[in-house]
Amino acid sequence: MRTHSMLGPGRARRALVVLVGLVLAVLTMIALSPTSATAASTAIESRSATNVVAPAAWNPRVVPLYSGETKVALDSAEARKRLLDLCQTEDLNGYACITVGDGDGTHSGFVMYRCGWRKVYDFINAGALVNNQYGGARVRLYNASQAEIASFGNGRFGITDEILYATEWISIC
Repeated sequence: MRTHSMLGPGRARRALVVLVGLVLAVLTMIALSPTSATAASTAIESRSATNVVAPAAWNPRVVPLYSGETKVALDSAEARKRLLDLCQTEDLNGYACITVGDGDGTHSGFVMYRCGWRKVYDFINAGALVNNQYGGARVRLYNASQAEIASFGNGRFGITDEILYATEWISIC
């Protein structure tokens, strides 16, 4: 199996610029959304004011995320699609991107390149993956017993709810 080598300084810098640009674009979209801040504060206020337990959004996480990797908050299905489209470009050759739902209509995206096992938390519905790694490297999903439940080669894939809910570990490469 081919191991993933470190990025050269020029390519690493270009990838970092692309990732920073993506994060800034998403933050700008969130800031310009007229309903996002109002809706969030209204939901919080209505829960505390009435003492009614309302469904809370999940907080998907991947641990660890290494230097040059990132988690991106995606406020819409369109932002999620743009991240997956970007992951398929030449600028992100060598990367794998996974998006998962947050439970409230928003999504979290993870852009990763470094090989190894990672623990995942709160992976729920609306999952998708782009594997843009080199040399046939695969993204593998595992359950709590570390039994492989899905494996994805290069390309773009939807991840079914059953697999996403059962995923507790992920392996890049």
